[in-house]
Amino acid sequence: MKPVKIACYSAFWGDSASAVKQFLENDEPRLDYVVADYLAELTMGLLARFSAQSKKGYISEFLDLVLAPYLDLILKKRIKIVTNAGGLDPVGLKQAIEEHLQKRGLGNRLKVAAIYGDNILSDRESLQREGAFEKFDPLSGASTEEAGIEESGKLLSLNAYTGAEPITEALKQSADIVVTGRCVDSALVVGPLAYEYGWKYTAVQEDLDRLASASLAGHIIECGAQATGGNFTDWKKSACSPDGGWSNMGYPILTFNEDSTFSISKPERTGGVVTCNSVCEQMLYEVLDPENYVLPDVLIDMSQVRLEQTSLGVVTVRGAKGKPPTPWLKCTAVEQKGFRISVDILVCGEEAESKAKTLGRAIIDRTNALAAERFSGTMSPILPSDAAVMLIGNESSLGTSTHRTERREIALRVAARHADRKVLDILSKEAASFLTNSCPGICLLTSGRAKASPNFVASSTLISRERVVPKVQTTGATWPKSVPLFTDGCRLVEPAPGLIQVSGGVSLPHGQGPTQVRLHDVAIGRSGDKGDTANIAIIARDSSYYQYILDQVTPEVIFSQFSHFIASGGTVTRFEVPGVSAVNFVLTRSLGGGGLSSLRLDR
Repeated sequence: MKPVKIACYSAFWGDSASAVKQFLENDEPRLDYVVADYLAELTMGLLARFSAQSKKGYISEFLDLVLAPYLDLILKKRIKIVTNAGGLDPVGLKQAIEEHLQKRGLGNRLKVAAIYGDNILSDRESLQREGAFEKFDPLSGASTEEAGIEESGKLLSLNAYTGAEPITEALKQSADIVVTGRCVDSALVVGPLAYEYGWKYTAVQEDLDRLASASLAGHIIECGAQATGGNFTDWKKSACSPDGGWSNMGYPILTFNEDSTFSISKPERTGGVVTCNSVCEQMLYEVLDPENYVLPDVLIDMSQVRLEQTSLGVVTVRGAKGKPPTPWLKCTAVEQKGFRISVDILVCGEEAESKAKTLGRAIIDRTNALAAERFSGTMSPILPSDAAVMLIGNESSLGTSTHRTERREIALRVAARHADRKVLDILSKEAASFLTNSCPGICLLTSGRAKASPNFVASSTLISRERVVPKVQTTGATWPKSVPLFTDGCRLVEPAPGLIQVSGGVSLPHGQGPTQVRLHDVAIGRSGDKGDTANIAIIARDSSYYQYILDQVTPEVIFSQFSHFIASGGTVTRFEVPGVSAVNFVLTRSLGGGGLSSLRLDR
């Protein structure tokens, strides 16, 4: 059977919608599918807020900026589209697409399928009473204080991460456009591949290995240009690449073979790079245990994956192995806990760093004093744990590795959270007054006063997989079809040995003594985030460096380097990925509570 070609034009809601042109306006290669990932924790929070305000709960930009402008090309090239732009309302997006097709006289030309059932918010109370939930642990899958759904929390959304089988079913029903809710990102690719090759979703080893390879392929391309030179350690190779570099970044194309090997490339006449290093970085992005990358359909063991530069701009990937999935699905809950605000001020001149620190503390102190006076002591102050005074430009984010000198230009960010918006309104008004009653050489970096916004908090839990039943509704079908997830053969994760002890020192080549080199000179890296957990993958530039990295880049070293980010109780665990000469570090409680609620700059 011929290889299946799938391209991805979107990594998140905010990626360039223009990227889809690369795939639709080029005659080569001929694509079978185009997929797009729009969803993240923050996106689900925003969509939940919109839904509560009687606004659209789906990503309308998919229809307005992609489907409508390029519909004629999609029809001409007979390309199928699969996307999770359905968000909290896949059926609503399906209906909007169908209405658009009817207006253009194309209602009989294309079938649209909506996949839903991942939204379990309305069933939350009954599921809790029945004990369907289990606490989630980022490494082992259960029992930690880091996350969980509070009994009394007022949730905006609660969605299970579903797998690829419903997408496969939609394609079996001849859908041309498939819109889903909160499926795992890689499912957008696995679903079409399972349909094209007739795979089964079972715990049989042959099926698991196929699903693992397809899931790894989906994982690599789902973040768009991050596989083709975006966020790349060797950034100059990407920025200065032919055909425009970053200004014309190429997005990834997957060519998947019947034997489950696959290759990554990008369109001709686009910027960026496709090398073993660029693909390997993305392969380890957001990975925790590389021997047990947990997905609804399969666990991927990528520890022995091999990459090969088979031609210029083409990297071939092989060696992924599959394990049975767990009896659980991960769920993410989003709720609003009060409000948040941030103010940015530029501080210039001598002693800029000292002035900025003093100014930041003064803004918080004045806000608390005025709030106590105005509300007669009935309003709690902004707590130290809910305030952040951050200096940008003095290397404060680098911890112990900083090369400190007094800076003469600092950007100050003052961020705060509070249960009551009125307290943050005081901060907003008072921050501007410091322009004339504090230090010289300052100005606001934003126009107008800062405004408080809802503070979203995401938490994770596990739900028994049999309690979530996705449904497929296709154009022309009278009733939706339920697609229960398979449960036979599912088993709990058996974590790989995490903390790897390296005994003894490394034997240096004969006749040479030790020498110091930068880690950057012998390795590349990629980091990712999963809630309040981060991963840092370090990949040897040459396999001959691997043993040196194992010996010297230890969990203790990483903990020391990032201790200013790791909260009490946080841990650092190391995993080996020998197939690509890499180590992967997992840092728990390291992201200020997670991207939605963190006050840090890198949220």
